[in-house]
Amino acid sequence: MYVQPVRFNLAIMLMMTLGCLVALPIGADGDGGGHGKHELPAWTKTLTDEQKKTIEHQHHELDDAQAPWKKKEAEALAELNAMTIREDADVTEIRAKITELMEAKTQIMRLRYEHLVEMRRVLTKEQRVGYDKGVLKRSAVR
Repeated sequence: MYVQPVRFNLAIMLMMTLGCLVALPIGADGDGGGHGKHELPAWTKTLTDEQKKTIEHQHHELDDAQAPWKKKEAEALAELNAMTIREDADVTEIRAKITELMEAKTQIMRLRYEHLVEMRRVLTKEQRVGYDKGVLKRSAVR
């Protein structure tokens, strides 16, 4: 199947960008006192240099581990969309592609939540309070 390279590359870039934004646990507000959207949560301001170094390393490991799955996710989504608009669209093929897409999403989520647990282990009991609040805020359906 032929997918236009420009659209395909744009889809991959968009998915990677969105994936990176979603993968940042520091973006989870935690203290409820932040007014600006880009303001770091209070718990991040109490991190030691060692904690910062460890967390940065964990973020890089997560990015590396998720990269092939995010690529598969973007490819499967682009192919799914292309399959859907064909005149001879085959629902069986579409369902198989959805399964492929969801397998990639499942792997990304597994890695993400493993990362959240690893992040939490680095934090002190006091820091976990704000961090945990941020994680729970993510439970809201968007």
